[in-house]
Amino acid sequence: IKVKSSDKDTVTVAGEEGDKPPKEEPCETALKSTVVDVEVGEFQGHKVSVWDLLHSQYIPEENRKELLELYEAGELTLEQVKTVVTTIVTKAAAARAEQTS
Repeated sequence: IKVKSSDKDTVTVAGEEGDKPPKEEPCETALKSTVVDVEVGEFQGHKVSVWDLLHSQYIPEENRKELLELYEAGELTLEQVKTVVTTIVTKAAAARAEQTS
């Protein structure tokens, strides 16, 4: 019985990775569907999702993890995450621009 159940689990996992992408968390969906205008760097002139900004080169990984955890725990609203991420990206891009000029 144990062998069967572990085989079943393996099939389920493999099936999930196959045709259908894993279901997104509601938090993730909200971040992906919320777009902002950030007029810096490669984002200039484009509407960008908060999710894409969060995963951009401008946001250090530890900051990203912390923001996602706080948002998912309900300690930050979507609007607050949007503001923080936009501010970090804007400042980081401005700092890079100063270094290169």
